[in-house]
Amino acid sequence: MSTISRLPRHVPRTLPTLPANYHHRTYSNALKLGRFVRISEEVREALASKTPIVALETAIYTHGFPYPDNVGLASKVEAAIRESGAVPATIGILDGTARVGFSQPELERLASTAGQKATVKVSRRDIPFVVGMRHTTAYNGGTTIAGTMLLANTAGIKVFATGGLGGVHRGYPNPMDVSADLMELGRTNVAVISSGSKAFLDLENTFEVLETQGVFVGTFGKVGTKVMVPAFYSRESNIISPNILESPRDAASLIAIPDASHTMGLTSGQLFCNPIPEKFEIPEKDINKVVSKAVEKARDKGVFGKDQTPYILNEIKEVTKGASLPANTALILSNAKIGAQVAHELARLENEEGSPSSTSTSNFMLPVTPPPTPPPTPVNQPSTITAPEVLVIGSLAIDQTLKPTTKVLQLHTSNPTVAIETLGGVGKNVALAAHLAGANARLVSAIGKDLAGTWALEKLRALGMDVSGVKKISGVTAKYTAINNSSGELFVAGADMRIFESAEMSTLARREITKGVKVVCVDGNLSAEGLAEVVKATAELDIPLTFEPTSSSKSTRILSPTLPVYPSISTISLTTPNIHELTTMFAHAREIGMFEREDWWRVIGDIGTDSVFLNTQLSTRLSTNLLEGGIIQSAVHLSPYFPRIMVKLGADGVVLVQLLPLAASSTSAALPPGAIISQGAGATTGVMVRHFPAEVVSPEDVVNVNGVGDTFMGVVLAGLVKLGISGVDVKEVIDRAQKAAVLTLRSPESVSGRVIEVGWR
Repeated sequence: MSTISRLPRHVPRTLPTLPANYHHRTYSNALKLGRFVRISEEVREALASKTPIVALETAIYTHGFPYPDNVGLASKVEAAIRESGAVPATIGILDGTARVGFSQPELERLASTAGQKATVKVSRRDIPFVVGMRHTTAYNGGTTIAGTMLLANTAGIKVFATGGLGGVHRGYPNPMDVSADLMELGRTNVAVISSGSKAFLDLENTFEVLETQGVFVGTFGKVGTKVMVPAFYSRESNIISPNILESPRDAASLIAIPDASHTMGLTSGQLFCNPIPEKFEIPEKDINKVVSKAVEKARDKGVFGKDQTPYILNEIKEVTKGASLPANTALILSNAKIGAQVAHELARLENEEGSPSSTSTSNFMLPVTPPPTPPPTPVNQPSTITAPEVLVIGSLAIDQTLKPTTKVLQLHTSNPTVAIETLGGVGKNVALAAHLAGANARLVSAIGKDLAGTWALEKLRALGMDVSGVKKISGVTAKYTAINNSSGELFVAGADMRIFESAEMSTLARREITKGVKVVCVDGNLSAEGLAEVVKATAELDIPLTFEPTSSSKSTRILSPTLPVYPSISTISLTTPNIHELTTMFAHAREIGMFEREDWWRVIGDIGTDSVFLNTQLSTRLSTNLLEGGIIQSAVHLSPYFPRIMVKLGADGVVLVQLLPLAASSTSAALPPGAIISQGAGATTGVMVRHFPAEVVSPEDVVNVNGVGDTFMGVVLAGLVKLGISGVDVKEVIDRAQKAAVLTLRSPESVSGRVIEVGWR
């Protein structure tokens, strides 16, 4: 009897899983820019689907408000935009990388660096420096209006809400101090919504410069009345507004139809002035006295340039005994809400008129290798498109994350939250990663005949994916909803994946498995009956089948007492469980008698896992965790049903357990270095065990763990079809897949576009 047959019923030890997931950033310039500028998944998807977006600056958090007040303000501003139905795109510099869109933990981390030496105020001139120096000094930075406009325009965002505009400082031309904000408005076509220029500036000269720069200036008000441009803390100044905007739609109209200005080569932006809410106003006569003293004090102390604005604002706060802070907060929130309304009207106008501006000018959204757009396939009709290399059958879902805006969640009542929706699903993640890694991949999945399904299909199409295998069937589009606590950790979650367990999904999956497909991957969201249909269909056409377990609870669905045993062509060629999934699969297989079959015993006897192999070779060459935790033993038990198992060990990398033809196991020259091989007997196989350590990733670099395992599987599939599905040495495949997983860990997205960098394109 084999030594491994005496393993305890439950494997005693488990390790964290290695996931994998990231999104793609598609056009040739995108790959270059992507090294310096990172667009969040939420913002990128909003751009692709033409969802209203509002850009936000961060200099106000790093150089305007103290910590932790700045964190509270940042959360309030983003929440105000979300409550108005738009997506906030907060822009700043974190660890030497320009960010367009921050996750809440990232935003909190940036805000916490306020006042530190390595946290800089970033205008246009500073961007090349802070991103270029990141390999020696990881600067953090709050972007000014100029810096934010530049990065927003790069990403294709047209509406930007802020507090107060920079301008010409009092005493000009001595000192010679004119804000770069004014010059940026003259050359960058982004609409800026502010409460006018800051009150301590020379407003007359500021608006003269804007006129010289060719900037449109308008103030929200009523036509036929005397409307003045606001002066930050005050609703009025002594300057009559050159134009009046009666509604957000008026403002959007100026952005939406730029044909005339673009034809004539004009590129200037627009300034939309929104007066501070009346109840928070500090009258001009009151604030001017405070401002004059603050400006004079700054001059006496020799404070000029970019340091002057934060210095004066702090002086105003001190003199007003903090009264300026509520006013500052109120006008920022008001501008954010107006910005969201303008963005909404802009999206509506572009959809109504098909305006040329509805196509993003950003190179980030253009594909590096634009995929051919497949002709539409009639719903529920067999696909007639050429068979893909990789066919992924599995889930496509809408992931919704709810984060409370209060510190403590209360049970049995409604809690105010911020909602973020993204496109998820294991099948989608695997297919996208394979696509990004260079394979011709197609997702086979189901959506409901509902608005959510239409939205999901549009999002998937925007990623450049082959959507011909995604069909509308009866049922509700799958959704996963997570409620996090105020720290961003999961509090509770729920998932509705019933649509993938339906008989219609099983029929759809079987129909899409056709000749010409090089490999099929199925995830555990299908029902046990559906998975059995996939196993049968791939066996009939002799197509290798791989299995992504999905979760511990779903990993057992593919197991049955009648599952084919190696070397049958019906055997599942590869599975990629994490430790928890492997443990669950082992326990379930044992419970249902899969380790008692005569054909299973034949394979176990032939592969030669005797005590010498277990106690000498493995124990001296592998980590103690792998043996004492029962990982190798569990995988060997399952190997007659899954001849190649890649166990994801999280921070410890990947361990491969693979059955070998007898010829391969007996020819050492043909075997990869570092492999531990058993001496097979009979006419069947030996077994190879090989450990692949992971790249060390510090906890501070881990941004996201969602979908990391899916990315690993997707890149493995792409590598297998490019380098050979049946090859013995898969080192290059696993190495690239682990690098892709690390890229995802360091990205806020579920499948990173940077997978392109490690793929086979």
